[in-house]
Amino acid sequence: MKKLLFISIITVLFSCSKDDEPVRTMYDITYTVNATNGSTINKVEYMNGQGVVIELTNVSSPWSISFESRAGLGLQAAAYGEIPYQGSLSITAQWRPEGGNLQSETETLPNDTQGSTINNGLVEITGRTLPD
Repeated sequence: MKKLLFISIITVLFSCSKDDEPVRTMYDITYTVNATNGSTINKVEYMNGQGVVIELTNVSSPWSISFESRAGLGLQAAAYGEIPYQGSLSITAQWRPEGGNLQSETETLPNDTQGSTINNGLVEITGRTLPD
């Protein structure tokens, strides 16, 4: 009886170990920023595959980055730029979960006001958590 109890306790301890982390879905993510008709990119910020926000300056249009991230982390990116009349600044996020369908979102800031420039205009993919 004691032997059976001992085996049962050992079995429970091994089955409850901390190494039983759930397997997380992985995502392929691509961010792209485009500045058109004389617009320029001042800064790009994005959350990388480790959940760290990266800030880049002195990037040229079109700018793009692709990486892999896991569920539970964020999908967020932003671009800042100077946008003259008839120019635009846009940012696109594309993400695909393992075995899933490609999803995307694009945000664009056009300048339709003659004789003006939008200084440090912002386009962003607002933060959200990648689901399991």
